[in-house]
Amino acid sequence: MKINLVFDIDDTMYDLMAPFKKAHEHFFADRVNADPTELFKKSRIYSDIILEREKNGEISSRDSFHERLRMTYQDVGLNIKREESDGFEAEYRYYQTNIEMFDFMREVLDYCKEADLPIAVLTNGNYTGQWRKAEALNLQKWFSPEQIFISGEIGYHKPDVRAFQAVAERMHFQPDQTWYVGDTYESDIAGASQAGWHTIWLNHRMRTCPDKNCTADKEIHEGIFLLPIIKALL
Repeated sequence: MKINLVFDIDDTMYDLMAPFKKAHEHFFADRVNADPTELFKKSRIYSDIILEREKNGEISSRDSFHERLRMTYQDVGLNIKREESDGFEAEYRYYQTNIEMFDFMREVLDYCKEADLPIAVLTNGNYTGQWRKAEALNLQKWFSPEQIFISGEIGYHKPDVRAFQAVAERMHFQPDQTWYVGDTYESDIAGASQAGWHTIWLNHRMRTCPDKNCTADKEIHEGIFLLPIIKALL
């Protein structure tokens, strides 16, 4: 069976929660009694909401991180000031430059390269920030620049089906032969499904599916199961 594989970056290729937890511990852990894991999950949801508002011109890119963080902590009764969110963001971005790829993902990408499978990346975010992550993860070992698609560059962000269609068009991928691997149901799985792609939900944060009928073709709770699934698809 011929398949194409497209991967998310954030919290799919590396542990996005680690930089968030470190910044939380520094700035807010002594002021709020909240599970940082749950805060992180909330921030991921609000990140997609803010991206949509930024796209529609309702909020500036300069204010987007503050608003995302404000909404996250407001849910647990903490009102944060702009200078606090600016400090949090600076530390969070710093830790993101020291990220390391999950071992299981490195094995998956090595296999894809050896098997000569058509692969690409589709990630949400601004071009500069996401490209820094791509460099920190050494993605050039497996992907050419033409195989890396960043929403801030292509003009559409997940779950907008046009983001997935842009990848399919440029890569000459047939939707019914294309599988998307991502961790966020709303933007990754629902978006790819609406574009006619197959999906593998890397639900390692054990989130409850927000849809009554989950559209993911495959759902795994540990990354070690990803490579066996890909091999089985072939």
